[in-house]
Amino acid sequence: MYFTKVELHNFGIYRGHHEMRLSNGLGRRNVTLIGGLNGRGKTTFLDAILLALYGKQALKYIQENARSYERLLLEHINRQATDGLTYVAVSLGLDDGTTLRVCRSWSARGKKVDESISVEKNGAADKYLGESWSYYIEEILPFGIARFFFFDNEKITQLADDASFEQIKSSIQSAIGVSTIEKAAAHLEEVIRRKEQALRTFAKSEINADYQEVEAQLKALHPSIEEARRKAERLQMDCESIDAAIEAKEKEFWASGGELSLSRDAIEREAQAIRAQMQRVQDEILLLVSDPSTPLFLCRTLVVQAYDAEIDAQKGEALRLSGPLISHIQRRILQRLRQSGLEPRALAVAADIVQQELGAGLPVSDDPGPVRMSPTTMLLFDQFIGGISPVLEQKIDALIRSIDAQENELMSLDAHLGESDEKTMALQLYESLKELEQKKALAADQYQKQTALLESLVRQQEALHAKRLQLIKAIAETEHANDDNARIIRYAAMSIQVLTEFKIRLQREKIETLSDTATECFQTLVEKDSLVSKIQIDTDTLDVTILDRDGHELRKNQLSAGEQQMFAISIVWALARTSGYKAPVVIDTPMARLDSSHRANFVTRYLPAASSQVLVLSTDEEIYGRYLDMIRENVADSFTLLYQEDEQCTTIAHGYFGEA
Repeated sequence: MYFTKVELHNFGIYRGHHEMRLSNGLGRRNVTLIGGLNGRGKTTFLDAILLALYGKQALKYIQENARSYERLLLEHINRQATDGLTYVAVSLGLDDGTTLRVCRSWSARGKKVDESISVEKNGAADKYLGESWSYYIEEILPFGIARFFFFDNEKITQLADDASFEQIKSSIQSAIGVSTIEKAAAHLEEVIRRKEQALRTFAKSEINADYQEVEAQLKALHPSIEEARRKAERLQMDCESIDAAIEAKEKEFWASGGELSLSRDAIEREAQAIRAQMQRVQDEILLLVSDPSTPLFLCRTLVVQAYDAEIDAQKGEALRLSGPLISHIQRRILQRLRQSGLEPRALAVAADIVQQELGAGLPVSDDPGPVRMSPTTMLLFDQFIGGISPVLEQKIDALIRSIDAQENELMSLDAHLGESDEKTMALQLYESLKELEQKKALAADQYQKQTALLESLVRQQEALHAKRLQLIKAIAETEHANDDNARIIRYAAMSIQVLTEFKIRLQREKIETLSDTATECFQTLVEKDSLVSKIQIDTDTLDVTILDRDGHELRKNQLSAGEQQMFAISIVWALARTSGYKAPVVIDTPMARLDSSHRANFVTRYLPAASSQVLVLSTDEEIYGRYLDMIRENVADSFTLLYQEDEQCTTIAHGYFGEA
């Protein structure tokens, strides 16, 4: 199976009609990159595929705490839609050349939803296939298997966090077909329960008494098992809650200044050094204040004005004193010019020039003006204005800048110390963390004990079921009043025994293959220096054990965070490979919590080998840069989910981020 087109109409953040045409693997180019920032519709795109194919079955996978399927459909209707119809459609091709298009549409009717499904086969509408689609898709790709092909990598990491591997056990049962066998056995037991009513004619017989006793024991055991299961689930939730609290408390510890609380002494020493430096600067300022030039500096503008006025006055005095001499020279020149015999016109011009040039140097007024400064005073003023004042100004500016900077730094350190005072609670948070770790250890111990109790009760129940089947066969053999019912019960009991044996043999055969495949996948994904040599799965209990190079068991907490996630991915990959189904792989949040080295392995070793068609829903911080270069040769096509601010919806564009 492979996808050829995905259509979304007024679905979630996608307003109007949008479609994405896809190609099946072209040689090595089997990867389609679908880029989008957070909140731009990547998960919505995955939800659309699941809803189109599986409808109500996909409810819990899309929203773990969803209350109803109708509510889920209502919440995925685009609020700005101009028409009242919403639908998602997936076109796919099968290995035999058959093409299918399944379209699931719905519209709101008050708080209710009108839903319909239509299927086209080889381009023509197929009403029968539309009515029986839920059965048909289970033959192509059962929903229990689909989650190994269509998944959010962030959710897959929960497998790595599952201390008891219960989720992995459930997944293994789905992948190898054990769940189907168990459902068939459960149906046969229901047939037996319906038919056995006709065989209750042995009210006083020993066989019937034994049968009644077994029934009573089973009836009494059922609530005990349910209570033990509920308690185990509550304890598991407690463990998860404590883990979440520890993670939140750790973040709060560091956010509250955990490191700052531990460096308070260093901050106080630095603040004290700055205060000492400020005192030295203030002492230097006091020395400047006591300098004889400081009073003049404070009124330096008036000093400059007085100096300039004195200069002007001295210039005026010089002109006044030189006036008689200039007048005498002027008269002598004019007299000589008149005696020179020049023509009248030339004489007039020359006399005018002399008058203009020498007359300019004559004083305007005979008033000598006040002369208030002695030459010594003028010399001191000149030194002050030309040398002392600029130097003093530079020193004062430098001291002011220095003390301002030190005051700012001191205020910053005082603020940090204030934060440190407030964040001494980080030490309290650290104590809280230790208490939570103790609570976690206690809760984990209680959970393990409760799980062991539950398994013991289940084994008792299985033993009683086996005894009950033997008694039913005995009753059927001795009861001739209702041969049909006896025969049905006998054959049903025999069928259950056959199914049970088949389940055991199938499980043993498949588990060995799955264990080897999981080990191969894990070693493909991790670095060569990993401690893990084998992932071993018990053929009877499905318990998963991680072995080191010496064959000793490794606890999951001994693996690095990257190895734990690679462990989860390798399990999912192995389950998909051993399931026997061929389908596209659609991955949301591909990088999840992987570090750089494991990201490179994930991109180069998993994505190209996951399937013949791989759709990767990635942000610009996951498949980007060197990781994009690593996978580029395997990329068949690429798209980007672009959010239109003006229309408040997402559109699909060709190209990957900057190429779109």
